[in-house]
Parts: sequence; structure tokens; C-alpha cells
Amino acid sequence: MQPTRAQQGIPTVSVIMANYRGGATLARALESVLAQTMGNLEIIVADDASPDDSVSVVTSIMARDERVRLLASPQNGGPARTRNLALARARGQWIAIVDSDDIVHPERLERLLAAAEHFRADIVADDLLHFHEDGSPPTLLLADHDKPLPVSAEAWVTAGMDGKLPALGYLKPLIRAEALGLLRYDETLRIGEDYDLLLRTLLAGASMWIVPEPWYLYRRHSGSISHRLSANDVDAMLANQAQLLAGIKPEAGLAHAFAQRRDALQGALDFGRLVEAIKARSPGTVLKIIARRPALLRRLWNSFTQGRQRRAATPQIAASTGLLNLDKHAALPTYVPSQDVDWSCFRRDPTWLALATQGVSAHQIIAKDAAARYAAGFIPAAAAPTPIRNQLATNAPAVAT
Repeated sequence: MQPTRAQQGIPTVSVIMANYRGGATLARALESVLAQTMGNLEIIVADDASPDDSVSVVTSIMARDERVRLLASPQNGGPARTRNLALARARGQWIAIVDSDDIVHPERLERLLAAAEHFRADIVADDLLHFHEDGSPPTLLLADHDKPLPVSAEAWVTAGMDGKLPALGYLKPLIRAEALGLLRYDETLRIGEDYDLLLRTLLAGASMWIVPEPWYLYRRHSGSISHRLSANDVDAMLANQAQLLAGIKPEAGLAHAFAQRRDALQGALDFGRLVEAIKARSPGTVLKIIARRPALLRRLWNSFTQGRQRRAATPQIAASTGLLNLDKHAALPTYVPSQDVDWSCFRRDPTWLALATQGVSAHQIIAKDAAARYAAGFIPAAAAPTPIRNQLATNAPAVAT
């Protein structure tokens, strides 16, 4: 008899999934977690008093899979409070954060555990493949980075401001429960609560690595709140940082990083107030804000033109990464950074050849196996060039690693 994963020493993972009005996407998100190639996991769905059919969606899945648990709040309390309720019930050695409108790759947790072991990390995160419901081209958060990288508290704060890294607060990490300890989400935050929790965990001494493989499929749609900052949201984020700094004495580099972030947040606050004044058709307020901070005019114009360009862009096939072994009974895999993989043997395949002619670099290519078709299935068929679409539609055998 083959040993179970528990007998092989595979760690247990608690997947935290907060939900509010996610009935339309919740089942797909849960199915993607339940399809993980590692079995040592529990999924805690914390529903924030959703007025739709979210609870019934979860209970129907619970009836056939005992790994799913439901925490249904009687009244709405916000995403941070909802996640805290789930964290209080989590029993795993690792905590994974997954949103109820997103999708995860079948091997995501197993591969992240392998990466955590490889780097001896307390926190490990992967890249995000953004897929858009409006048909816009899918994008990678870390498109310019093809190597694993360590992240310090200072790097976490300066990301998105120093030109070296994009803002990292969108990442959905895997966190060692022991490193998280008693730290919990700040319930005053409606946006940025993940960023704040990770920052406080890093400040407490946790080590973090990011791998460039995009095993997390991040849905962008009109109902998303994470990319829309209101003035109230930014006010709460400024208050959160002030409270954090009141309790620590950061070294010079980190103190400078916090000062940069405060200035950036203040700019975002003014921009949010400008947008709200425009929507309220209050020209007097608009003129006062612009007179105080003229640079906001350029930011407003850039926001408008970028939105228009994104809507007009022609969808393209998504690029992803990773060679996969879908054997559910295999031992925990060894993490192999993508740049160390020999990709030459795949160049004979028409799919790979077509991707290569589009200028897709090796670290962005995903093997044509069951997992590749799984990811490609979330991009509209019309988005892919015909040769690639035909290849992905075939049920070809998996490529061995």
C-alpha cells in the first residue's frame, strides 16, 4: 500500500476563503481548491452575511466533501473581521489565503510548500495571473521578474514606489501558522488588510520569498473592491500606519520607506477626493483640490487614458509557467526555479513553437498538460491564435518533468 501524504510528512494547510455576495464565483473557487494535488487541507469559508445564494453553494459542496467548513456571520462585518473569524478556527500548520472570486492552479499549494522548504521561508507567495471578465488581455503582476526573490519589511513597504517591484499587497501568500502566531487582521481596514498583516508578520521576524510562477489566477471584474480606493479607505490606511509606527522604532531605511508610503497615501487620498468631487459635480471642490495639488490633473488624465487603452486592447493568450506532475501519490516535489528548467525539448511542439514566435520568454510558458488547459480555459477561446487554440483543445498526454 502506498503511504498517504500525512505519513510522508506533508504539512497540513488551512485555506481561508472570505466571501461576500460571491455566489456566482464561489463554487468555481472552491472546486479549484478541492482539486489540489495535496490532500492534507481544510477549507474554511467565512461568509459575511451574503444576501445571495453563497451559503447554499457552500453547504451543497460540504455535503460531498468534508474538508469544507462554513462560518456564516449573522451580520456584515467586512473582509478583515471575516478572515479573523476563519483564522480563529484554522488548525493547519500553514495558512493559505484565497479569495472567493479567484482560481488556483491544481498544484499551487504543493508547489508553494516545496518552495517554502527550498528557501526555508515562513511566508511564500507566487505571481498573480490577472484575468479580466471584460476580455482584456491577461497580465502578470511580476511580468518583469523571472527569478525567486526574498522580501524584507523594507522591500514590502517600498514595493510599488521604488520602481523595482510592483505593489505586492495583492499577493495571496502561504503563511506558516507558527510565524503568524496571534497576529490578526486590522478590522478597521476595508482595503489593504492583507498588506498590513503581512507587514506586521515581517516586522515580527518572519522570512518571505516570492516565486515568479503564476499559480494564482486573480479575477478582475466590476465588483472587485481591491483596485478602487475611496477617500475613507485611504484615511483608514493612513491611520493604520500611524498606529503601527507608534509601537515600533524602525531603522533609518525602513523609516524612510514608511515616509514615502505616507506621502503616496496622502496623494491617493487627494486623488480619491478629487474623483468623488467630480462624481458629485462639485466644481468648487474640484478646483480647490487641483489648486492645492496640480499634479493630480496628470494622474487623472493617465487614469482615463489607461482605462480606455485597456478596454480597446486586443485579448491575447495568457502566458504562465511551471512543469507539472499530476500524480497525487507522489512525494512532495522539489522546487525548481523556472530559469533552471531546460525548455529546449519543448520547442518541437507546435504550441510551444507558436508561443516562442510571439516572443514569450521561457519562464512564462506553461507545459501543455492537463493543468495548462485548466489555466487556458479561463481565457476566452477567441483570444488565442488559431494554432494555439487548436492545440489546447486537444487532449494531449501530459508532458513529463
